Amino acid sequence: MNYELLQQLIGYLAAYESQRSPSQRKDMEGFVAYLNQQVFEKSVDPTVGFENGETVEALLSQLIAFLYRYAKGYIKKALNHSNLITIDDFSYLAGIWQTGGCSKSEIIDMNIHEKTTGMEVIKRLLNNQLIEQTDDLIDRRSKRLLITEKGKGVLFGTFEEMRKASLIIAGTLSEIEKMQLLYLLQKLHFFHKPLFLNEREKSLDELLDFTDHTNPNAEFYR
Repeated sequence: MNYELLQQLIGYLAAYESQRSPSQRKDMEGFVAYLNQQVFEKSVDPTVGFENGETVEALLSQLIAFLYRYAKGYIKKALNHSNLITIDDFSYLAGIWQTGGCSKSEIIDMNIHEKTTGMEVIKRLLNNQLIEQTDDLIDRRSKRLLITEKGKGVLFGTFEEMRKASLIIAGTLSEIEKMQLLYLLQKLHFFHKPLFLNEREKSLDELLDFTDHTNPNAEFYR
């Protein structure tokens, strides 16, 4: 047994527990998050990726935008031979199928879209007879969107090509790295979604009030 490694692990555990207040949760998930950050900070080359005073936040935003463009290109190839034009067509159709039917506002919010953009996607799917709309049994003023048999055929026919695209998008990340990235991206998603749904009219200065800049890891270790 590598006792030196075990001693290092015990040291990290002691540091983790000493930094938690009695009211803060202490569990394996929190410790793993803490350990990951401590080890990652020591392994990162401080000279990589930063130019002309560029900040971590600016580079992070840029790389997320780049990743979206890469993914968009691969997904376009996956949808080449289907009746779906964009990734939005696919995600709306998949969302309506997975929920068993939903309202227009629900599928638009699910896909983090403005209303006008979402209505364009819905209109395209309706025109192609991939979905249909019926009266809501609870709220007669609303319409429920349902996937048609034609829509199911189109959707299911894209799964294999979309699977290939997703494998390419994940690149050479190991299984552990995929889970780490998934955890961090979900954390960002859970932060941004309520802002988008409820606070989108606020200014950037007002939105910044939702972020704890004095302790950016406050939620990470809770």
